[in-house]
Amino acid sequence: MSPLSFTRVGMMMQSATGAEQTAQIFAKLADEAWQQLGARPLAALSLHEIAQNVGVDAALASAVAGDPQRLVLGKMAALDDQAVLESFADIEDAGEISIREKILEALMHRFEVYAPYRVQIEAVNRAARTRPDLGVALGLNLQHVTRRMLAMAGDSCEGWRGMLRIKGVVGVVMMVARDWMKDDSPDLAPTMKALDRRLQQAEEWAISLRLFRQGEQQQADSGRDDAAAAGRYGVDND
Repeated sequence: MSPLSFTRVGMMMQSATGAEQTAQIFAKLADEAWQQLGARPLAALSLHEIAQNVGVDAALASAVAGDPQRLVLGKMAALDDQAVLESFADIEDAGEISIREKILEALMHRFEVYAPYRVQIEAVNRAARTRPDLGVALGLNLQHVTRRMLAMAGDSCEGWRGMLRIKGVVGVVMMVARDWMKDDSPDLAPTMKALDRRLQQAEEWAISLRLFRQGEQQQADSGRDDAAAAGRYGVDND
């Protein structure tokens, strides 16, 4: 290997190490910001205080994070990653289940992951009412994680039909979130019931608007028949 090649490899390794260190510092700052958000509004968070509490230089925190809002969004992205990966493992272990059941499982698990953090979510929602950029970021992030979940479940997200289905599921999540915020049951059964009902309604709208291609339509009909059969035989979410 030439000296130039060694130099390039060394620079790549240094870059990777730097990226890992930056990610670790960001995660540490984001965890602290998320914890503080449970006790005070987003506008009251101070990047200097956050950095001081976790032993990070304030100037370095500014370089890595920028502001507390970015830290909060980063923490939510990490929670979404956790929800998607854990749902993937659960779906892999579940054997042959319909796409609809996979979507239901993935969305429900995301609500479970966020369940200990309702106070933080309420704080974020309040802040978004006066911060349009935050509201836009939250919407885009929800759309992104929804696309990932649908793709993981085997639902095609391509083309205008796929985009409309994604937006439809995003709407379902936003509506069910209102029930979830008030759901203090240990197993989130009311949330599960609301999610199942809303997904069925969204699926019926998608079918009526022909948002499924022919093969996808057959799978949707099969999933709907499975859900109906489950209800008939007493294994629904009541």
